[in-house]
Amino acid sequence: MISRVKTSLRDESGFGLVETLIALTILVIGLIAVSGLSLASADQARIANWRSQQASAAQMMLENVQSEGFGAATSSVDTVTVSGRDYPVKIDVSSVSSRVKQVTIAVAGVGDIGAVVYRTRLYKSKPLPDPVPVTP
Repeated sequence: MISRVKTSLRDESGFGLVETLIALTILVIGLIAVSGLSLASADQARIANWRSQQASAAQMMLENVQSEGFGAATSSVDTVTVSGRDYPVKIDVSSVSSRVKQVTIAVAGVGDIGAVVYRTRLYKSKPLPDPVPVTP
């Protein structure tokens, strides 16, 4: 009778305790990896949002400099508010030639990201020549 009990225990199909623990351990490791990936993805999305806001702040300042015109473009320090967040902005204007000015806009960083620098040039328009009168 004892040999029949041993034989029936060996022939029984299904999972044992060791197999179940190994499967649960692998599942937990997988879930931890997925949650870590989700956290890293959320962090990268936050940083991308900040970078986008920095670019918007720089674009606003560049539009202000361009709207003032070539002659009024001067260096300054200002603060721009984008989506409720203040970004300190430094504008540096230097003359390349009598008709060209280089504009450097540095937007301070937020959180884990550093400052971003954007550069462009302003060109002084040439005056139109006086119209030549047409003689009949």
